[in-house]
Amino acid sequence: MPALDIPGADPQLGGANYSLTQTGFPPFMPSFQKLTLTDDQFLPDPRGSNLPLIAPADLTFVICAEAGIIGAQALLLCRSLRQFGGQYRDCAIVAVSPRPALAPLPGLLADLAALNVQTVILPLNQTGSTYGPINRVVAAAWAERTMTTAYIAVLDSDMLFVGPPEFVQADVGLRPVDTKGTATSGPADPMDAYWAGVFKAADVGLDRAPWLTSTTCDTRIRASYNGGFCVARRDLGMFQATERIFFAGFQAGFAPTPGASTRIFASTGLTTTEASIWWGSSQAALSAAVAAHVRNILIYPSNYNVPLHILSSRSIGSTFASPPVLIHYHHLSAAPYHRQLAAGLHLIGTVPEARDWVLSQCAALDWDLAG
Repeated sequence: MPALDIPGADPQLGGANYSLTQTGFPPFMPSFQKLTLTDDQFLPDPRGSNLPLIAPADLTFVICAEAGIIGAQALLLCRSLRQFGGQYRDCAIVAVSPRPALAPLPGLLADLAALNVQTVILPLNQTGSTYGPINRVVAAAWAERTMTTAYIAVLDSDMLFVGPPEFVQADVGLRPVDTKGTATSGPADPMDAYWAGVFKAADVGLDRAPWLTSTTCDTRIRASYNGGFCVARRDLGMFQATERIFFAGFQAGFAPTPGASTRIFASTGLTTTEASIWWGSSQAALSAAVAAHVRNILIYPSNYNVPLHILSSRSIGSTFASPPVLIHYHHLSAAPYHRQLAAGLHLIGTVPEARDWVLSQCAALDWDLAG
């Protein structure tokens, strides 16, 4: 497939036009943590600053879009990138619908096309599983095989840009998981055997995973990366490796919590019990693929993939060096949560123009539960 020809986006699309040169967005000063593979371990690398940025022409954004809530989320994400994406606002965006039976309806397809988003409908996920992150796994692998840009940014649909991002050249850029969940904190952790099995499928030892800290519960864990934010070099084949590792476990029935009976409250509502059993497995597969296929890792600053659905319930504001860039709002865009959404945007220091834009966009969307 040839490189996507994405013309410049209309600055009026997606709501009121706030010029990034006039709104007073402070210059973003990233504080990246760089880890480099040294003697079979990822160790801190002081060269994490002053790295070159990815050129906008070299980056494709990949998201999932389906009929219903996921489609509404995807549309809002695309609008936010075109509105607040700074130098990346005109980047190529590909919306993948991996279950044709749930393909976006004509109205959504037209809305995405108006934003210069290419929608691709292919039978990539034929598992019949209700574990939604499978869509992201197969969409990312397909994009890696098909796109021609040097980098791919894979994002969850329930995210919004609220400030101009900076994407740095590296093998992969990520954020740690928000809470420990099904990650492992070491050999005594009941989840350690599961993670060792996933890493074995990647033909790499679990000790290759560096120690990181979950972002909101401050737990020391073997690196478990948030699957909804990942910027990677396409030629490494890392997303295809994630797909292989994930399905090796999925087809064998090797789940993180096989006896789970509690349903997870996800961005689209309560999951099924089947989905809860697999919750966290796609992130484990991604983490193993990272360990096996890259030589340097960038941990993006806390301004990225901000877990607004968690922080909005706290009384202490953010300590970000700059306002948030990319937020994960989860369920907060649903009407019953708009007061919490507004409070959370203020709490984390969202600039007023972006805050007002998010609130107006969410108020205009019609869904029963979304995020």
